[in-house]
Amino acid sequence: MEDYHFILFHSTPPRAKIGDEEFQFKKGSLVSLEPGTEIAVYPHENNQLCQYVSISVKKSFAEKIALEAFGSNKIKFDRLENTYSRQLLESIKNFEFELSNFGNKYPIMLQSIATQIAFLLLRDTLAGSVGYGELGIMNDDDYVTRAIDYMKKYYSCSITIDDICRAIYLSPSYFSRMFKNKTGMSPYKFLLELRIAKAKELFSGSNFSIEEAARLCGFANSGHLSTVFKKSEGLSPSDYKKRLQLILYVDNMKK
Repeated sequence: MEDYHFILFHSTPPRAKIGDEEFQFKKGSLVSLEPGTEIAVYPHENNQLCQYVSISVKKSFAEKIALEAFGSNKIKFDRLENTYSRQLLESIKNFEFELSNFGNKYPIMLQSIATQIAFLLLRDTLAGSVGYGELGIMNDDDYVTRAIDYMKKYYSCSITIDDICRAIYLSPSYFSRMFKNKTGMSPYKFLLELRIAKAKELFSGSNFSIEEAARLCGFANSGHLSTVFKKSEGLSPSDYKKRLQLILYVDNMKK
């Protein structure tokens, strides 16, 4: 490789050979390779898929950033394997969003995010000896928080578990196990309960129809909302609305 090369592993990768030494890198690691490094990757056991992000940074660009940020353009990686930060993941997502939505329409924006990514790659690599807490490395609680934030933001859309996993860079099987261990419920059940809570808010605040509530809360249709709602609350959405109206009527009579 003529440039600096960085690999962010979101799942456990297959073994690799760098020079004469073999490595088994870990999930959540950032592997940083200097120009001229030769790497060979072995096949993964049982043809498993590996989730990762691979980024090349031009040598001149990396050295320019290193000079401005760290005071020297001499970049030397003491460790191959480090840990990537939450900030780096967010910057990569920002770059993907900008490119997929606007293409090359705003080159200054792309250049600024690319500069940020290159800086964070170098900082995360050169700060490899810093403790996890100081770097803000993501743990399972962080992933759960990000997943819940994603669900709260997009609950009204027809999102799936795969969509959530793509947003936080986790495999669906690992994410489902980890989420249930942390919250006591599956991601799907959590999303349904979130949608039911939002539907109850709509019924309480305004005179929304069941069809409107289903559409605004991410249910496939009014029938789907009714089925899930009754299973959760013990009564249908229409009966729930009638109960609310009765409570409101009684309150007004008291006044």
